[in-house]
Amino acid sequence: MGRLPDRRPATENLLTMHELSIALNIIDIIDETCRNEKDPAVREIVIRVGDLSGVDTEALSTCLHIASRNTLLQEAHVRILRQPGTGWCAHCRKEFPMEDILTPCPECFQPASELREGREMQIDSIVVE
Repeated sequence: MGRLPDRRPATENLLTMHELSIALNIIDIIDETCRNEKDPAVREIVIRVGDLSGVDTEALSTCLHIASRNTLLQEAHVRILRQPGTGWCAHCRKEFPMEDILTPCPECFQPASELREGREMQIDSIVVE
């Protein structure tokens, strides 16, 4: 019996490819970081992902789980922390929370003059035994 065609929207496939690329990059960084350790076993990694980074944290978690098989991360507990987005309005001179990059200033409805927080994507910590 043949397989049914994939009915997911094309954008979902693109998001998954984006997060898979990030997951593979994280694995490479951890491999490089642990290169000089004798028989390293990564127990936990903590990753900080900004709400304005364009990274789907659920897809990233799934991709890390799949891509980490037979790597230093295969037994690691992965924690992904979300960093809320914050914008600055030059017109009102106020900082405000942003759910996405198109969130306008709640006072004057102008676009954010500056994205202050929420674009980060970083490894905060690695616990190795």
